Amino acid sequence: MDIIRKYLVLLLAYNLSDVILSEKDWWKYTTIYEIYLPSFKDSNGDGIGDLKGVTLMLDHFVDLGVETLWITPFFKSTMENLGYDVANYTDIEPIYGTMKDFEDLAMESKKRGIKLVADFVINHSSDTHPWFSKSIDRIEPYTNFYVWKDAKGFKENGDPRPPNNWVGVYDGSAWTWNEKRKQFYYHQFIKEMPDLNLRDLTLKNELKNILKYWFDRGIDGGRLDAARHFMEDLQLRDEPLLDPNNRRDPITYNDLNHIYTADIDDTYIFLHELSEFIDKEYGSKNDEIMIIPEAFGDDGPVMKYYGTPDYKICSFPFNFHFMSFAQFVTATEFEHRIQSWLTKMPTHGVANWGVETHDHHRVGTRFNAEYEEVMLITITMLPGVAMVYYGQEIGMMESKIRAGETRIPNSNYVHKWSNEGVAEDQSRLPMQWDNTMNAGFTSNSKPWLPLNSNYWRVNVAEQKHQPYSRYNLFKTLIKLRRSEILKFGTFKSYPLSTWVYSFSRNVPGGPMILVVLNLSTETEIVSLHNHIPNLPASLVVLAASANAGYKRR
Repeated sequence: MDIIRKYLVLLLAYNLSDVILSEKDWWKYTTIYEIYLPSFKDSNGDGIGDLKGVTLMLDHFVDLGVETLWITPFFKSTMENLGYDVANYTDIEPIYGTMKDFEDLAMESKKRGIKLVADFVINHSSDTHPWFSKSIDRIEPYTNFYVWKDAKGFKENGDPRPPNNWVGVYDGSAWTWNEKRKQFYYHQFIKEMPDLNLRDLTLKNELKNILKYWFDRGIDGGRLDAARHFMEDLQLRDEPLLDPNNRRDPITYNDLNHIYTADIDDTYIFLHELSEFIDKEYGSKNDEIMIIPEAFGDDGPVMKYYGTPDYKICSFPFNFHFMSFAQFVTATEFEHRIQSWLTKMPTHGVANWGVETHDHHRVGTRFNAEYEEVMLITITMLPGVAMVYYGQEIGMMESKIRAGETRIPNSNYVHKWSNEGVAEDQSRLPMQWDNTMNAGFTSNSKPWLPLNSNYWRVNVAEQKHQPYSRYNLFKTLIKLRRSEILKFGTFKSYPLSTWVYSFSRNVPGGPMILVVLNLSTETEIVSLHNHIPNLPASLVVLAASANAGYKRR
C-alpha cells in the first residue's frame, strides 16, 4: 500500500454497530470539546465571546456529534488572569452574561443531550474576593482560608524575609508580604491570585457547597484547574535544588525539585474527600459527575490521581503526553507516547488524549497544517476520551499578533507547562464561523483578539459543503467513536518503518479498524500484510486525510 505524506487511513474489515451506553458511563467514552469562552461566539456585539453565544451555537455540536463541552471560567472575576482569578464563585462574570444566560445554556444543552463541564478554579482565588480581605483582617471563619506564614527574619534594610525558598510557576518568590496582617501569603501563580488553604475545614465545606451549587444547576462535571498545587508541605520546608551545584541567584521555578508544592499526598487525600462528597450527594442518581484534575509531570505522580477501585480520587487526570510534541518524532517514539500512558494507567482507569488547549500552541504552529490531521485522527481513534479544542474541527491556525494587540494580562510571565513555550494569545484567536466580517464571531468592528486572516477560506460554513474538508473528516471520526469497536475494542500497536506507525482497534471475532500514520514529510511504501497478522485481502477506507490519495467509502 502506498502511504502518502502525512496522512492517516482507517480501514475496516467488517460492519460496525452503534452501542447504547448507560447514562452513568457517559464520560468514559465521550468527546470533550474545550470552549475558550471569550473567543468562541459573541452574542451582544461587544467583541468578546459569552455564554449566550455558546447557546446560539449548540446545534453546531449536534451536527458534529460532540457530546460534552468544557467551558473555561465564567465566574465573577477581576479578569486579571482572564477568569482564572475568581472573585465570586456563585455569580456570573458580566462580560460573559447573566445567571439567566447560564440557565438557558444548561437547559438547551440538556434538550440536545449535551453535557457541560465547568472549569473550577479552587486552588486560588482573586485577591479581590471577600474571603481574602476578611482573612487579612483575621475575621472568623476566614482567618485561615489562605496560606499565611510569619517572616523568616528581616533583611538589613528592614524588609521581611520570605518563609522559605519556594518559587512561583512564573518565577519570583511564591510569597508576598501583607503589611496589614504582618504576614506573608502564598501564591503558586501571580500575587493577585492567593492560594486557598484547602486544609481548613470550613473552607473545604464551602468549596463543596459551591460545586454542589453548580452541579444542581446543570453542570455535569468539573475540570479542576492547577490541581497538582492544591496542597503544600505543612512544615513549609525548603525545596531542594535539582542541581546541588546551581549557584543561580535568584533561583527559578525550574531550578527546584517541587516535592513540597506539587502532587503531595495531601492533594490526593483532598480529592478523595471531594469524590466521596460527590458520591454521597449524587450517587443515587442515574448519572455520574466527571472530575478531571489538571495534573501533569512525571507519570508516577500523575497516575496516582486515578486512585484505586476502592479509593476513588477522580475520573481521570489530564494526559499531556501529546501537548509537549514540538518536533517530528519517529514511529517508535510516537508509539512510546501512547504506550507509556496505556501501560502505566491502572486497570480500572480511563485513558484520555488531547493535543491542543488554551495554554498550548496549536499543532499547525508546532509542526504544519497537514500534521493536524495526523494528530486529530490519532486522539479520536485511541481508547478512551478524546479532548479537542475549539477550531480543531476546521483546522484553525495561529497567527502573529501585532504589538499592542495582545490581551493577556501579566504577559511578561512565561508558562512552563509545555516545552514549546508560550501559547497564550496566539492559540486563542476568535472562532472562524464564516467568511463575513470578523468571521461571524462578532458584529463589533474590533474583536477582543484579531482574527487569523485566513478566515475567508478556513471557516465552518465553507467547510460544511466540502465533502473531504476537515470539518467533515471530524464528523466522520466522531461518528466512528460511537461504534462498539471504538468504545470497547482492544488496542494493538505496529511501528511499520522508521516513520510509518499503525495501530488497530478490534473486537474478538468481530470488526477491526486499522489506523495508518505517515509521520514524515516524504512518501513511503509499506506492505500492511507483511507486518499485521490476519488482515483480510481487501479493506474499506472509512476516513482519510486530505492529502492521503484515498477517498472514504
